[in-house]
Amino acid sequence: MDFLSTYGKEILALVAPLGTWLVKYRARAKVIWASPHSFTFLIQEPQIGPEGEILNSTQTATTASIRVMNLGHDPATKVELVFNWKPQYLNIWPVRHYEEKIDQDRRHIMIFNTLSAKEDVNIEIMSINTPLPELIHVRTAECVGRRTNMMWTPFVPKWQINLAVIFMALGASVVVYGALSLLQLVILKTPSL
Repeated sequence: MDFLSTYGKEILALVAPLGTWLVKYRARAKVIWASPHSFTFLIQEPQIGPEGEILNSTQTATTASIRVMNLGHDPATKVELVFNWKPQYLNIWPVRHYEEKIDQDRRHIMIFNTLSAKEDVNIEIMSINTPLPELIHVRTAECVGRRTNMMWTPFVPKWQINLAVIFMALGASVVVYGALSLLQLVILKTPSL
């Protein structure tokens, strides 16, 4: 019992951040999606109608990228992507099987059977002389997909990320230890060191 009373603060300071991490960590699916890029190309060729008449002096080709990711530790099943209408052109990478459905409001639904843990799928859509459909909803059997913003960032080596995590855990331990030492000083009127 003398060991625990002597080193109780230190043990609690080390266990508190680990306990918080363990409580937060749950094996579940966590689906997010983003549209990191879209662009409209202005094509300097006339748009010609069925009788040979010029409908417009230029044409447009609009593209967009959509990325759906499962950041969780469990697979996501029955992943549904709901578009306002069917995209004119569609490309999926990596190549995967999916089902297509049209609901009663004429919304276009793409259904993937599963999205494994830490897996992502990229969807490229394109339209010529028409607007692109908006991706309005992503859901799975386990959760609702959350839209997020993406941006380009420089690559950071894994060892630097791990080192930063270790320093943050040590910093959290120092904060807990400092709070316990201050509490000991205020309540027991004894110095902690």
